[in-house]
Amino acid sequence: MPDSGQARRPRPAAVTVIAYLLLMNGGGMVTYFMLFGRHVTSGALQLLEACGYANFFIAMGLLCAQRWARVAYVIAGTMGMGCMIAIDAPAQGSLALRLLFAIPAFAAFLYLLYREDARLYFASMQAPSPSPGGRRRIGACLYIIAAIYAYWCLNAIVLGITEIYPASLHRDKLIFITLPIIFIAEWVGNTPGRLARASILATAFALYLVQMFFYKYVSPYAVQMGPSLWQLRNWAIAMNGIAIALHYLQWSQGPRK
Repeated sequence: MPDSGQARRPRPAAVTVIAYLLLMNGGGMVTYFMLFGRHVTSGALQLLEACGYANFFIAMGLLCAQRWARVAYVIAGTMGMGCMIAIDAPAQGSLALRLLFAIPAFAAFLYLLYREDARLYFASMQAPSPSPGGRRRIGACLYIIAAIYAYWCLNAIVLGITEIYPASLHRDKLIFITLPIIFIAEWVGNTPGRLARASILATAFALYLVQMFFYKYVSPYAVQMGPSLWQLRNWAIAMNGIAIALHYLQWSQGPRK
């Protein structure tokens, strides 16, 4: 029954998507506090900032099949939502709206992290994994660079930075530079699962953009208003379309792709 002595189980796509979302949300939170942290005086807000830093370590733990990462996700998620409830006005009204998205997402992610395929994946963390070759490592590094660059291109409209620095309003269009980087990464890495990797990345970006758009759309406290909000809407729709198309291609071509 234990899989720890057998070959390492493949990582479920849901676990990867959750880890990517934690990295994106953590990055956005840390960037926000870097810009506006000097105005933070509430202890609850400071604890919320600490949860943002913790997301990076939890995400890496999930990607490396560390069982403690699931427990840490439960603790950090509970603390983060508790901070949103306990925080002082006027920030409370803004953060309370996030609970409308945070609570259902938290419940769904807990289910995905503790269902059977995820349990087997985390149970096999001690199993030896084959060492990747040089080309595969280079391809993986290029893929990571492309993802980070895409995130950097979009975070101006996601965080409302464009309202403070109007010159960054059209920075999101630079995301198209990531496409040749990803193609090069796939050619260099030459590993199976191209559609799976692309659909996972697109899904993570789609969920991230959708949650931020709806939060900013319904929140009367959101910093971001005006043209950049509609840019965020357009990117959310486009990324969801890309994710759906990639999932359809993956399904239509079978598990070998």
